[in-house]
Amino acid sequence: MEKLSNQTSSTRQLFVQYTSLAVLSMSGQSLFIFADTFFIANGVGPKGIAALNIVLPMISLFNGLGWLFGIGGATLFGIALGKNQIDEANRLFNMTVWFTLLVSATFAALTTLFAQELLNLFGANSEIYEMSASYYGILMLFAPLFMLNVVLISFLRNDHNPRLAMIALLAGGLTNIVLDYVFIFPLRMGLTGAAIATTSSPIVSMLVASLHWRQSNHHLQFHKVSLRIKELKAIASLGFSSFFNEFSSAVVMFLFNIMILQVVGTIGVSAYGIIANLNIIVISLFTGLGQGFQPLISYYYGQKNAKEIKRILTMALGSGGALSVIILLIGLLMPDALVSVFNSEQNVQLAEIASQGLPLYFASFLLTGVNFVVIYFLAAINQARASLRLSALRGIVFIIPILFVMSMWFGLVGIWLTLLIVEALTCVLAVYLLIKSVERLN
Repeated sequence: MEKLSNQTSSTRQLFVQYTSLAVLSMSGQSLFIFADTFFIANGVGPKGIAALNIVLPMISLFNGLGWLFGIGGATLFGIALGKNQIDEANRLFNMTVWFTLLVSATFAALTTLFAQELLNLFGANSEIYEMSASYYGILMLFAPLFMLNVVLISFLRNDHNPRLAMIALLAGGLTNIVLDYVFIFPLRMGLTGAAIATTSSPIVSMLVASLHWRQSNHHLQFHKVSLRIKELKAIASLGFSSFFNEFSSAVVMFLFNIMILQVVGTIGVSAYGIIANLNIIVISLFTGLGQGFQPLISYYYGQKNAKEIKRILTMALGSGGALSVIILLIGLLMPDALVSVFNSEQNVQLAEIASQGLPLYFASFLLTGVNFVVIYFLAAINQARASLRLSALRGIVFIIPILFVMSMWFGLVGIWLTLLIVEALTCVLAVYLLIKSVERLN
């Protein structure tokens, strides 16, 4: 594939190409969680959903670590390509991959060693502990593959191959769906089967991604490289906002599980499991948009091309706003239909709780698009601190006090409305930081 500077396509065409492929690929990654929820809901029941929801924060955590290194390293890689520093770009790639392998192996070992303590912390009570443990144990063993996969996908996009990145993630997601059905229904393996199916996703995805090295014009070469603390810090700081976007999902699921368990009980956690899984799909769309335009922004930032950067930013904000409105309308108009997909037993209490909460929860997405665009834009132009600040406020700082106050004052309705307040407060600061950063480009 030719370099961006040699392409005759317009900026709009490049934006549409990169963002559409990234959105599709991130949707593919979220498919394995959606498939697990759908098949578990229909093959195991509400307790199976609750057990899965206990483990979902850990999935967000190791995916977040993958994006931390992937987006951080790939952003510096993209900027180096924009400056035509090919050797430097390739060195950054290798350093990111080797450090990811080191961290992921440590992560898998620790989370396996303290499995019981972590599951108890996440709220696995006696009703669902065994099911949660069976899923968790298998998933943590394969955590390094999930992390390495998202790193490779990030670099493929920045090495001007977004199409293969999309195909790789979709292939992994589709494989998981097929195996989910086989293991849960014909073989009746329950959550153990769902976990085995899930681990197939990164394996297939990386096999497809390896086709990138058969192309003659790629810049990614594997070789030994020294780990430099200063550059690892730079990679981590640029990727930390992406990590926080995933980590915040883990924090939200953990806190919501605990609060809903106290207010409603296990059936409430099952209902939230439906909403949380739909949330993962929606967030993947916004993440795909951000990861789609990031390589373009970073490349043009390396070239100091402020005009193209502003054009891409304008299109990203417009796309994020349109996506937000569409998702909000779906949540407002179709709550019962969405909930019924995961309620095969026709549990009236489950349907009532989830159908009430879904439109209230989805109201927050009206502002999520703007916040995500600004977070990814700031990281792409090497403003790691500002990007991280927004992600931290959105993911942790605002969430904790607002959730406790809203649940105390308004009960379950307050819990559902928490994210709307969080996104609104974040959006105010996001607009301010965006205006300041655009001024600096001039």
